[in-house]
Amino acid sequence: MLAKPLAELLRPQALEDYIGQSHLLGEGGILRTAIENKALHSMILWGPPGVGKTTLAFLMAKLTDMDFYMLSAINSGVKDIREIFQKAEESSNKTLLFIDEIHRFSKSQQDSLLGAVEKGVVTLIGATTENPSFEVISPLLSRCQVYILKTLDKSSLEKIITRATDFLEKELNCSIEIAENEALLQISGGDARKLINAIELIVTTLLRSENGKLLINNELVLKIIQQNLLLYDKKGENHYDIISAFIKSIRGSDPNAAVYWLARMLMAGEDPLFIARRMIILAVEDIGNANPNALLLANNCFQAVHQIGLPEGRIVLSQTAIYLASSPKSNASYLAIEDAMQWVEKTGNLPVPLHLRNAPTALMKELNYGKNYQYAHQFENNFVEQEFLPQSISGKKFYEPQDNRRENELRKYLKNCWKNKYRYIFLLLFSFSFFFKLIGQDIHYSQFNLAPLNLNPALTGVIDGICRAGINQKTQWLSVTKPFLTFSGSFDAPVYKNNQRRELIGLGLLINVDRAGDSYYTTFQPLLSMAFVKSLDRRNRHKLSIGGYCGIQQRMLNYDALTFDEQYQHGYYSADNPITENFPKSKILFFDWGLGANWSFFASSATSFIAGVSASHLNQPRMSFENSSLVRLPVRTNLYFSSTFPVSESLLLNPMIFTSFQRRFYEVNFGVNLEYLFANKRDSQITFGVGTFYRWNDALILILTTRWQNCKFGISYDFNISTLTRASHVRGGVELSLMYIFRRVAIKSAGREPCPFDIM
Repeated sequence: MLAKPLAELLRPQALEDYIGQSHLLGEGGILRTAIENKALHSMILWGPPGVGKTTLAFLMAKLTDMDFYMLSAINSGVKDIREIFQKAEESSNKTLLFIDEIHRFSKSQQDSLLGAVEKGVVTLIGATTENPSFEVISPLLSRCQVYILKTLDKSSLEKIITRATDFLEKELNCSIEIAENEALLQISGGDARKLINAIELIVTTLLRSENGKLLINNELVLKIIQQNLLLYDKKGENHYDIISAFIKSIRGSDPNAAVYWLARMLMAGEDPLFIARRMIILAVEDIGNANPNALLLANNCFQAVHQIGLPEGRIVLSQTAIYLASSPKSNASYLAIEDAMQWVEKTGNLPVPLHLRNAPTALMKELNYGKNYQYAHQFENNFVEQEFLPQSISGKKFYEPQDNRRENELRKYLKNCWKNKYRYIFLLLFSFSFFFKLIGQDIHYSQFNLAPLNLNPALTGVIDGICRAGINQKTQWLSVTKPFLTFSGSFDAPVYKNNQRRELIGLGLLINVDRAGDSYYTTFQPLLSMAFVKSLDRRNRHKLSIGGYCGIQQRMLNYDALTFDEQYQHGYYSADNPITENFPKSKILFFDWGLGANWSFFASSATSFIAGVSASHLNQPRMSFENSSLVRLPVRTNLYFSSTFPVSESLLLNPMIFTSFQRRFYEVNFGVNLEYLFANKRDSQITFGVGTFYRWNDALILILTTRWQNCKFGISYDFNISTLTRASHVRGGVELSLMYIFRRVAIKSAGREPCPFDIM
């Protein structure tokens, strides 16, 4: 085994061996020139962990023949600093003092460095992972140059892998083949130290059980790293992983998890001001105008912790973390400035409109600077409509208020001011949507109208007492590279009737097949449904029905075929928390059944009311995939109400509401369909319908229908307006439905009427 840690043994001894930071150490780089001329100056090296700050300091000391002293701000104080200054003054050589994590030094400790740096007693190199503008006092910062060290790119990390394996092959007398390096690169997160430690751990682990040639692939890497997590991260408190978990817990509105991660950081000795500063950033990036007080509290938290310090400061941090986690969330301000900056890059320096320009001189006034500018406070409600953007991007909207109480008020104000200029729409719908946490995007209106078996088994063969067949196809564009496809086919008809008792039994068959885009998730589901309907009045206008279905369902998920390109497309990928799971193909076959009830009242041939409720997956099979394991699928409940009113002789109005609940998933659709009777000659009827429906907090759905004699066709399209996640902005869908109603034929003998229209 190795005498020293591999990361220590691989430290470069020459500039040519140093990997990365070519902007500083490449040919003509400022630090390379300073090293070659042996003319170092005091500096601050700022960059993420594992990019070579400490290694660079060692290399500069070695190549310039300077006395080298190293301190860590975590366990060093003013006394240690003074001792080094004394040695430097007594030495005939120049002295280089390297202070790791200099941002952890207090103001007084940093003050103690000023005199020696100013006089040149020592050349100071400070290393920090934090922005030195905030962490290093101004007098010291003015005496040092700041150099930014960048995260190592893929090619640099691959060079380190090659260098580490070549060294280990010579030292340990073995042969190492890297068949796959993706897992190693993901684990490193751009940190060379993490990468080298991981390679050392994997190789030494394999040598215990194998001799000779070692083959390293992704599966092996993940297995060994997870089994030896404590060895790999001996401190058990990874700075960046835990602060990431803390921020994501607050963003996810979980105060319990936020306080837990806060405690982990404080117990590990994390700088409380670092935590407070990150909460200030979160308050504006993830909460914003949804709760403007969040920024005030976060800023006050930083000031309070700075004044009182620990241990009392932990209470202030806890209070602020809980408040931020419990606040409504909006990243609209973040998205607005990102979009605006992209437009500035795209359009360049567009001229400021003349009426907005300042006119301090007579010449500028002659050039019409400031002419026709309207002072808002001189108008009613302190607002006057005028153009504030460059003409070429007039009307461009950067700020889109999100769905929360405060920003709904802002949306309403902006709509009242600007009318349709910036397209601030759906005021009424958005103002109520904070009552619901909607995640679902499932059944469209056309499924309810044209393929009713998808909605409720109680609708089997009973709406008009007729035979009917329908097909339904839905294409849904999710945040994947291929669409989600669903195909449904159904047939249902009455099989028993009793006119005297005014009752009927219907049977139906429903088949669903779907394919979840590039995830290779497929479902096949044949279901047999039955319904019993009872008329409650003699004229068969008032009916009640109950029904159920049973069948089998096969679900298959091929984990090996999953792709995660969408992480990069929509900003989900994190090198600190990469997706590394590997799963086998899962195939599940289970029995499924559901129940439903439906009430209908036909006041006239053109006026009707229908309401119902259904529940499916009542056996709760162990078949749903969640967090890489099988869990019980929750019961799905649907509730709906539909009505039809005649507006005129040829015009029918059909308002409808549909809701669906499945554990934490909710869906609410409501809207209206307008149907126009185009022709009505004898038995020939042609109608055209158009409808607009709103899926709460998610999408606007446009419906088009047409009916010719026995056929009815519908198409619906999602105009997605979701503000739930960034990826959902690309989500939408189109759906097609076709239903055929079998006409009544001549009666050849009593009791053998095939599917009459007017039986019920």
